[in-house]
Amino acid sequence: MLITFFLLAPVGTIPLPPAAPALVRQEDGRMVELNRRVVWELESLANECQSAKAFVERNQTYEALLAFAPEHAMARKTLGHKKDRKTGEWAPPKRARKAKAAEAEVAAPLAEKRAALLNAYIDDVLALLDSQELAPAALRRQEEILLALVPDHVGLHKRLGEVLHGEGADAVWMLAESMRALEAFKTNKKLRDRFEAAAPDMTEGTQSPLEKDGALGVTFTSVLETGRVRCVSALSEKETQKIGKLVHATYLYMDSLLRSNQQLAVGTVYLFEGQKATKEFISRYPDLEPARRKLCKDLLCAYLDHNACNSSSKDALERLDGALRMSIARHLAWTTGTFGKHGWIAEGLGIYVTHQMCGTRLIYTKDAKDGSAASQGKDPLDRMKRAKADWLSLARSTLEGKNSPKLSFTLGRDVNKLTRADVLVSNALAAYLLEGCEPGVAMRIFKEIGHKKLGSAQVIEAELGLNPPALKRRLIRWLKEIGK
Repeated sequence: MLITFFLLAPVGTIPLPPAAPALVRQEDGRMVELNRRVVWELESLANECQSAKAFVERNQTYEALLAFAPEHAMARKTLGHKKDRKTGEWAPPKRARKAKAAEAEVAAPLAEKRAALLNAYIDDVLALLDSQELAPAALRRQEEILLALVPDHVGLHKRLGEVLHGEGADAVWMLAESMRALEAFKTNKKLRDRFEAAAPDMTEGTQSPLEKDGALGVTFTSVLETGRVRCVSALSEKETQKIGKLVHATYLYMDSLLRSNQQLAVGTVYLFEGQKATKEFISRYPDLEPARRKLCKDLLCAYLDHNACNSSSKDALERLDGALRMSIARHLAWTTGTFGKHGWIAEGLGIYVTHQMCGTRLIYTKDAKDGSAASQGKDPLDRMKRAKADWLSLARSTLEGKNSPKLSFTLGRDVNKLTRADVLVSNALAAYLLEGCEPGVAMRIFKEIGHKKLGSAQVIEAELGLNPPALKRRLIRWLKEIGK
């Protein structure tokens, strides 16, 4: 039986598991011997507690013993458990039997003895696990099971990437990722102001003959540029300046976020408005594959190539969002080699950054556009489009719901195959990697996926030791710990 461990266990408590944990491979003779020894030690300690009339300690020792010997007759009888004849399942009494407590000077040494022998057992099992060269995800799952057995084992907490938060009886073990995220939250509030302030004012450039002659089907009126972006625009100068400064700021933010020092060539953003103008522009834009050209005609923002994109919605906020999203996609393509086929990266990181920079969370994927902002339904997916929706909280509700997406599917989907649930989870996963993990981890993962063309689930397991089910458990716990 695998024991799931999500809850934060206060230091000093011992919530003992109800059945034997499935540890290591049972055919391993060393494991069999370790289990035989700990059963004998716990039996001996239970007898010692009985002789000392420390009945509370006796019962807790028997509870621990059942983790290794679930059919132990004396333990079950003493604890008042009954076995169902049909199912073979053991059940504790409806009302736990009250046990007489011994004096502290008698009980305390016995409790310490039980803790010491269980900790010694854990240390021996960990040494055995390390010698078996288990896959990272399998090793982490075994460590989680052991932690459910002995929640106060400091070494296990540290192996699982946890740190102690708080003091005394109120101290709890939390994921290191949660502590990093809570600290990052304090400094992330003014990201747009910080990076926009670093962006220079847009300067008017020289119009090229191509744009001046209207060869792309749009009458462009200005070319404004910084050292990071060149805006070829048919919009007002005020809007062009605003978009240009925020695109420049977004490039700076992406450099900081991903710990990237790669110099990108100046990218062009074509700015205009309307579906008719979009179709004409795309029909004339050079060197697009036929399938790509057909697709882009229906898109109000599009990644054209490594050096250019366009944003052309009739809505000003959508034009800004589109320009930022396509610039983010361009940055990712240059620095990590990831494209739209890595949907969780494109949407998760794209929405994460645009929300930081301009407050929008627009969804462009075909399969994820449904859902009403005015919906009063309980389904968290119906509340995504509300202006003040807390997406991380909604992601946790979705992950814990009966229709929770399988992360193995989410991680493998093309951007246009993502569902609304996938988009929510992708955004939460981006936040986890960028705010919770150590600096540089996200960039390493994205590069392995993009440049080496490896599967997302494979790379995340190799880097974090988490397969999709383990990643889901950790993501849910992380969201809980940061208050979502």
